[in-house]
Amino acid sequence: MAIFNSQKPTAATKTQELGSVLKELDAARTEHEALLVTATTDGDDSRLANLRSRIERLAVKEGRIRNEIADAVAAERLVEQDKAYDAATAIGEREAQAADELVKTIAAIWPAVQKVLALDDQFRAAVPLKPQDWDQLKFGSALMGLIGMELYIASGGVLRPAHVIESVWQITQNPLNTIEGALAEHIKMGLKARPNPQRDGTIGVQEIGGEPATE
Repeated sequence: MAIFNSQKPTAATKTQELGSVLKELDAARTEHEALLVTATTDGDDSRLANLRSRIERLAVKEGRIRNEIADAVAAERLVEQDKAYDAATAIGEREAQAADELVKTIAAIWPAVQKVLALDDQFRAAVPLKPQDWDQLKFGSALMGLIGMELYIASGGVLRPAHVIESVWQITQNPLNTIEGALAEHIKMGLKARPNPQRDGTIGVQEIGGEPATE
């Protein structure tokens, strides 16, 4: 809200007025100095007295106008400052709206995250032979950090996680820094204990009707 009284003269107007006063003051001083050299009569003395009185009045007026200019400049600065705060307030309100949209967007991804976690629980339960080193990756507990990495990559490095010092390019060189890459490795590790007949030879014991079969 503007606080400057627009009815008052502006600093520019008062500066113009000051210029006129200074011009008049210089002329009076010049006339006074010239008359001091040539004054010989009582009339000259009277003119000198009048000039001195005029110079004093003009000097007082000069000081008053300078103070008014300073006040006007200060008031105009307050107006500009007030306008700047109004603009900043409007931007802050738009930022708050954008933040609200961001919060809603973050909340909207929870169902997708929940689905991934639920399927991961099912996947882990479905794997019959769990490798001893499977939990080294800890995909489920690492998901929040991976989401942060995805934001870091998507933002071009603007949203840098607190613990990350590498550049985006360095981060993207390691697939385990992305959700897709970390999940692929997680699934690969979970399935690595699955027997491979071509690799491990023919399986000698099979479960048939509850009894082991012999070759």
